[in-house]
Amino acid sequence: MRMRPTAPESEQHAHELRAELDELLRASRYAGQRERRLAEAIRASPDRQRPEGDLLRQLAQARTLREGLGARCRQLSDQLQALELDLRQRAQEAPQFATPEPPPLRPDIGALAQRVTALHHSGAHPETAELLTQAAARLTPTDTAHLAGILARGGPSGVSLRLARSAAQTTPELAVAVLVELREAGLAEEAAELFHAFWSYPAHTLPALLAALEHAGQLADGATLLWEWGSAPTPELTALAAGLQHAGRHCDVRTLLRQAAGRPTADLAALAIELPAPLPAALLHELAALRPPAELVRLAAALDGSQELYDHLLAALRADEARHRTTLAALRSAGLPTEPAAASRPRRGRR
Repeated sequence: MRMRPTAPESEQHAHELRAELDELLRASRYAGQRERRLAEAIRASPDRQRPEGDLLRQLAQARTLREGLGARCRQLSDQLQALELDLRQRAQEAPQFATPEPPPLRPDIGALAQRVTALHHSGAHPETAELLTQAAARLTPTDTAHLAGILARGGPSGVSLRLARSAAQTTPELAVAVLVELREAGLAEEAAELFHAFWSYPAHTLPALLAALEHAGQLADGATLLWEWGSAPTPELTALAAGLQHAGRHCDVRTLLRQAAGRPTADLAALAIELPAPLPAALLHELAALRPPAELVRLAAALDGSQELYDHLLAALRADEARHRTTLAALRSAGLPTEPAAASRPRRGRR
């Protein structure tokens, strides 16, 4: 019966596996470079229809070597992963004494970076993506940023950016924490990649994301997201505004509606109709403050069929008649009411 290796033996074995994996990765990179050089030499050959047999033979050998090294890298990577898992389990199963507990065994970020690199160089791109997704979900924000830094400096091109995008698939709180760590580590490209991934968040997750950004002190990021969402299609913008209102983020609602104020008049009329109460009144008050008289007249004409919305717009204008004197005069010239329906009915009755 084979005895289970002791913890020191397992640690030594893990160290040996890491060293061997590092050597194989270098050899795999060299084989890949040689394969590319030979392929370029064949393409540059004057007689491309019949390249030299020696070049073809060398290319086949280089390809075989690269594939063999890639397979061995994957094998070592799997062994190392299983061994590290066993070491973590040993640490958890160790008997507890009165002495202070040792700190939890942190994942070997360097070894993880090597596994990612090995999988990528072997052409196992789906497995690479899955490993990055798992890393983003399971590592602490600090370790995720550390892994991104290693991959950015010495890993395959673009892999650190994929890791950053994978962090966006976790919870908003974790994703924002990773964003902060990436910026503190000076990984500007990775931080930008993660932040851009926030733009694709569905509307119902935005309140939690904005709250996480606010809690982390990233207020400018929240304002930028609201600015981007101000140009979203009307159904999505309506859903986001309603979600923010429901979450009690009234300042964000006002910022969002103010950003939406630059939309075409027809879009604004449709948005006012779609928004749940009391948001239409808030939108129309923002429009009254931001849009010029000619555009407000066009908006009033578009809302003339909805008495409640039209009255909200009039209320916003009449709240500061001195400021909106020109707009009210333009409404009269266009034959549109300048008083709410409730106030105008008695006047018609007295006539």
